[in-house]
Amino acid sequence: MHVRRAERPDLPALLALEANFPGDTLGRASLTRFLTADSAEVWVAEQAGVVVGDAIVLYRRGFDTARLYSIVVDPAWRGRGIAGALLDRAESAARVRGAVAMRLEVRIDNRAAIGLYEARGYEVVGTTDGYYEDDSSALRLRKRFAAARAHLLPVPYYPQSLDFTCGPAALMMAMRAVGWTTPFSQSEEVALWREATTVFMLSGHGGTSAHGLAVAARRRGVRARVWTADDAVPFIDSVRQEEKKTVIALSHRAFVAALADDPEAVRIGEFSDRDVVVQLQAGVVPIVLVSGWRFHAEKVPHWVVVTGWDDDYLYVHDPLVPEGTQRADALHLPLPRRQFAALARYGRVRHRAMVLLGPPRRRGRRTQTTRSPNDASPSTK
Repeated sequence: MHVRRAERPDLPALLALEANFPGDTLGRASLTRFLTADSAEVWVAEQAGVVVGDAIVLYRRGFDTARLYSIVVDPAWRGRGIAGALLDRAESAARVRGAVAMRLEVRIDNRAAIGLYEARGYEVVGTTDGYYEDDSSALRLRKRFAAARAHLLPVPYYPQSLDFTCGPAALMMAMRAVGWTTPFSQSEEVALWREATTVFMLSGHGGTSAHGLAVAARRRGVRARVWTADDAVPFIDSVRQEEKKTVIALSHRAFVAALADDPEAVRIGEFSDRDVVVQLQAGVVPIVLVSGWRFHAEKVPHWVVVTGWDDDYLYVHDPLVPEGTQRADALHLPLPRRQFAALARYGRVRHRAMVLLGPPRRRGRRTQTTRSPNDASPSTK
């Protein structure tokens, strides 16, 4: 048996294999895209010149992770180690590309596949209900190629439904993680955008600023703080007309004024990946402004939710699900901490900002106590 990279002439064989898959089959257009895209690798197992199995691996721009999209083996050739050989080759290729982990979804009732993955070192990291076309649930599994332990917060996922609502979608996820109970909906997503937008952004819809997002969160009873590298008006350099600059500046000043009653609402100064981890350890969920170009090759500001950390990575939910991928491709993506400073900025002026979402402060009378100078504040694990 020989495992090799698939080529365009393999397309008919790949389509024949897909016909053996129980639902969620790939069509000619999808397979053709995977065969030619830099973000995908398709591997085939060949026996005596006949393709008897395939594996598809997807990659995300800006992340050191790989996703095993599917493994399909011809029913007549199952039980002969073909799936294992395809998995080995897929993992090896992912390592060559610099991936530090492989993740995948598998039907919760597919005991044979689950057994294979667990035998190869994959760990169950979660479950997704109604994942497949027939409403079957999926187990989410992951294998680390490098030793590390991730600390992940239970942040639910909501994909942005419009091109310009990454900020509201990220805010909704973070607010839900800290106790906000309003159901996810497009109407709420748009309402948040209207409240938080700076009105003008490039030639399209307005971008949402950190201050605007914080104000919108506070209106919903969620504690929100802003941390920016400087006190400049965000995104103002992205428009040329003076009228538009004036509107952006006015919008920003209104947001600043709405936060002025809380001396802890805005912090100005540089922040690093270590600062983000400190917030996560305290149970705070950050949403961070990143470079849309580095994430999606689009020159727009983009917001993501930071969901966890380990020694080498910050993990994020990306509100944008790229075309040709699924929601699972946007959850808990590992962002290299060594690249955080370069990724967490936008535009020529390198605007840097994040919004820190935490539970509301407890209100009520505080009992006065006496503490010795050696008393330590409680730590959060």
